[in-house]
Amino acid sequence: MSGQELKVVDAAKAVTAGGDERRERPAWLERITGSWEDLRKFLHDVRGEMGHVTWPSMPEVRSQTLIVIVTIFFFGAFFYVVDSGFGKLIQMILSQFGHS
Repeated sequence: MSGQELKVVDAAKAVTAGGDERRERPAWLERITGSWEDLRKFLHDVRGEMGHVTWPSMPEVRSQTLIVIVTIFFFGAFFYVVDSGFGKLIQMILSQFGHS
């Protein structure tokens, strides 16, 4: 018998012997199939969790977006005033010591 035929015979014996004599998969194959199984489980869990999400209505989205935009402009103006004030203060201090 050739080497190929011996492998087939050994595989058949393993199957007919009860199937409990499974060979361990190589580590590289286990990493690949484990990664796919992990990804599949993760996506399944994500799909289940997305069913529990309460999505806001369109009017809520609009009002919250407006609040964010107004807040950004407010803080932008606030920091502009503070930065300008500190800039002028530093210029005054430096001009007292002869630097321009």
